[in-house]
Amino acid sequence: MDKEQTELAPRNIVLGVINGTLIWASQAFLDPTTVLTVFALDLMGGAVIWVGILISLITMGTYWPQAILANVFESQPRYMPYYRLSTVVRVIIRFGIWLVIVFVGASQPLTLFVVVAVLLFAFASAAGVATTPFFGIIGDTIPVTWRGKFFGLRFVLGGLASLGAGLYVRHVLTETTGFTFPDNYAHLALLTAITGLVGWGAFCFMKEWPHPSRVRRLPLGTQLARGPRLFRRNANFRRLVRVRAFFEIAQALCLPFIVPFAVQVGAVAKGLVGLFLIARMLSFSGASILWSHISDNIGNRLVLLISGICAVALPAMILLAPRIPQAPLLPGSGVDLRGGYFVLVFVVAGLFLSSQFLGQNNYLLEISDGRTRPTYLGFYFSILIPLAWMPLVGSLVIGNAGRYQLGFVLSLVAGIALLINAVKLGEPRNEEQKRPPSV
Repeated sequence: MDKEQTELAPRNIVLGVINGTLIWASQAFLDPTTVLTVFALDLMGGAVIWVGILISLITMGTYWPQAILANVFESQPRYMPYYRLSTVVRVIIRFGIWLVIVFVGASQPLTLFVVVAVLLFAFASAAGVATTPFFGIIGDTIPVTWRGKFFGLRFVLGGLASLGAGLYVRHVLTETTGFTFPDNYAHLALLTAITGLVGWGAFCFMKEWPHPSRVRRLPLGTQLARGPRLFRRNANFRRLVRVRAFFEIAQALCLPFIVPFAVQVGAVAKGLVGLFLIARMLSFSGASILWSHISDNIGNRLVLLISGICAVALPAMILLAPRIPQAPLLPGSGVDLRGGYFVLVFVVAGLFLSSQFLGQNNYLLEISDGRTRPTYLGFYFSILIPLAWMPLVGSLVIGNAGRYQLGFVLSLVAGIALLINAVKLGEPRNEEQKRPPSV
């Protein structure tokens, strides 16, 4: 362990875990694949196309800044100023979403949708600016054999915080609790702004040492050309990119449409959305303990293999859902057998997401070094930009005819491809040449 990492790791782990805990709670109040999905359906009359547009804009906003800012970050000895700037912008936007919902209301549904969608895109873009600084600070200050514990703690405590948020979301979205549309979503938007403010603020107090950087900023074209060279020379990076690409396709054709499918085809009550979120976050949180142990002690390849198995299991389970009868499950609970089955579906979704996020993050940090990490991240996310529109593609595949099963079958195919590529990954810490060649 480097001296700098020894000195900074304990402080940064504590602040990073606080950050992760509160950010996961903040995300849960306006979760894109559950809460915002129902918001778009309620606001726009149940048309799935609006769900695809909203999720695609959020995903696109996350990816594009990293493709054009890699050359900027490689010439900076410190990342924190960029993270702090991103924090200020994100807090302003979060409070802006709350104000827009309050003052525009449901009387102008198209206007409200467009403004909220633009604000969410801007928010995701600001988050995209913070991605390289986030991973750069973590990679520079937390040793490789501690990162599993670090991300595991973030996911575990964040999952528990999201559990509380999910319970409250269920309360707010239940029609009998007195909240009316869209005031219920305005209330959730205010909560996500407040928790986000504290969570991002915690990360802003993390410390970093100046890291190796280029004296001169490379032209954007030159920087963009370096990514493909890394891609060609590093076999594990190529395989990881393919794993991530198929993950994007698999989850984009599946996760945003589980709730619409459950409500519109499965006749599941909307009040169960909060329960779905709780199930996903409990699974996400609990499984992260195991993933972090595997990551630190065995390696991240196994974590990504498990994620591949979940990528196959999730759409397969959804395709079987209509065969589950709507018989009573627990008297007085308001949950029938089919609703309970969808809860289990979201448990698997939590396993899928937690293993993918932890495995991807740690694997990428392990195969990159401090000097080339911005190039890795820039190329990694730039090739995912076209895939940001897969939720929109999924909504077009489903269409007004409600062809949900076709979308889930395509997700299943992508999940199989993800698993095949995960099998081909090497374990960097067990390979003689752990670091990629410089470019």
